[in-house]
Amino acid sequence: MREQRKVLPDIIKIICTVCILFHHYQQLTGTFFYKGINFYGGRFYFGYLVELFFIMSGMVMVPYIEKIKDKMSFPAFMYKRVIRLLPSLIVSTVLYDIFLYIFINACNGHIRYPEKISVFGSIITSLGMGSWCITRDYEINTINWYVSVLLLCYIIMYILIFISKKTKIPMPLLLVIPMIAGVIRTYGMEYSFLPFYSPRIARGYIHFFGGMLLGIIFTSLVRKFKKKEIKEIPVKMSGVKKVIKGISDATLDVYLFQLPVLLVFFIVSYYTGLRLVSGKTMLLYTFAAFVFGLGYHFLIGKRIYALLSKIGKNKQVSEKETPKP
Repeated sequence: MREQRKVLPDIIKIICTVCILFHHYQQLTGTFFYKGINFYGGRFYFGYLVELFFIMSGMVMVPYIEKIKDKMSFPAFMYKRVIRLLPSLIVSTVLYDIFLYIFINACNGHIRYPEKISVFGSIITSLGMGSWCITRDYEINTINWYVSVLLLCYIIMYILIFISKKTKIPMPLLLVIPMIAGVIRTYGMEYSFLPFYSPRIARGYIHFFGGMLLGIIFTSLVRKFKKKEIKEIPVKMSGVKKVIKGISDATLDVYLFQLPVLLVFFIVSYYTGLRLVSGKTMLLYTFAAFVFGLGYHFLIGKRIYALLSKIGKNKQVSEKETPKP
């Protein structure tokens, strides 16, 4: 039973990632099905599935509340997040710039998202600050706003935990503050411009911190259940579950590289006549996006993360061993 509960979030992440890819494909190609499910322009707006990603991200952060209260430093907390997210963000931004330039200048193409390529936009996007609303400049590859807002939520999360530790204010009460701020921004300040307070950021505030709140409630219920001293039977993870877990781990990279892959399809369509407004092409694109995302994750991404993790650990060890004056 334990493994079944663990694998369920992985299956949800994979399904949601597929739906998001379908959503953006139909949005950017104009594909519409008169029979069947439309992931863009249909009865349900599948873009809201990003909210579910925020909720799940918030829930898995609950164990860090005690770790941070137990003197986990801000650099130590953010380092692990940064080395997982930024390398993929940098590569996806560079690829997006390259393929967007080719598509616009060699194929006379146009895309619904911002077409202007700028050094500044690429830098702030690669650093994960593209959606922080610091300036009015468009970020490059706006689909990656999820990662940018997620990084901001991590920073605010650490600040709230630090305040909770110093003031003894219960963490659930503090989590409600950014959630209320998000609701106010979404429904009461639609056309205003404020740094760190855009409509996209508001979506992150509501659902990330809502996910943390749900995680706290769920954790407390589990602890009460464990008090009954029910013995847990260890279950060895099967091969199928390992595959599901591996694909789930790579879904973030699949998400980040979806637009560069789609631009490649646009370019190929220009030179070969590939019909983009087609359900079969949409499936082929989704398959290609997963292949590319999985390939990057396991061949490059994990190695970069392991290398940077090792560097970070060696630095921590050297700092501990250095005698204080």
